[in-house]
Amino acid sequence: MNKRLFFIGLFCILSLALLAPKDDLGIWTSVELEKKIFRDFDVSLEGEFRSRDKLTEVARWSGTAGMVYRITNWLKAAGGYTYIHYNHPSEITGKGNIITEYWQPKHRFHLQLTGKVSLSRFTFSLRERWQYTYRPSQSVSKFDGDDGSPKNDEYVRGKGKNVLRSRLQTSYNIPKCNFTPYASCELTHLLYDKGAIDKTRWTLGTEWKLSKHHRLDFYYLYQNHADDDEANGHVIGAGYTFKF
Repeated sequence: MNKRLFFIGLFCILSLALLAPKDDLGIWTSVELEKKIFRDFDVSLEGEFRSRDKLTEVARWSGTAGMVYRITNWLKAAGGYTYIHYNHPSEITGKGNIITEYWQPKHRFHLQLTGKVSLSRFTFSLRERWQYTYRPSQSVSKFDGDDGSPKNDEYVRGKGKNVLRSRLQTSYNIPKCNFTPYASCELTHLLYDKGAIDKTRWTLGTEWKLSKHHRLDFYYLYQNHADDDEANGHVIGAGYTFKF
């Protein structure tokens, strides 16, 4: 019965996302490997794929290497590096020229602290993550907007971005059930603009523990702002983790 209700809920969320024509719809999928090195210290490798534009375009591929250290039973520190291969959508310049879609590398580093507290069957956690993303400079093809003839390449300058991502999450432990539902809200603050909020994410999902070593994660995510890394709108996500 629990599994049936879960898949019914997932179908309803996907249906609502498809009915919202003004927002984008994407799918995010990931596979992660976790390994305990010694007590309270883990390392991980993760690969991720994302789509956009109502599922019709590849948005990006990425790979992440990370580590987690549990300072106490309620506080842990983590850090990692992510290589992002981003598919930049086509655009029209201010002079009417066309820049076709192109692939763009990005390098991302993060450090974070996560604290949690349990109350009855609820667990509340607060994660504060500093994140720095660097986009190297590159030259991309450019064409005349009227006749399509080639023009001199467009030079895309290198750019760095510092943000603070604050996420408040709550989960509920259902008795004798392998599903652990959760909900979260995340705010992304621009550190170079006096902490102005750049993006807000709302997430509703569940973790499905298949066994001691295998677990799945299914979620629905909505974000209210598009930037040069992600589109705004609805996301249906699924992740698999293997712990050994």
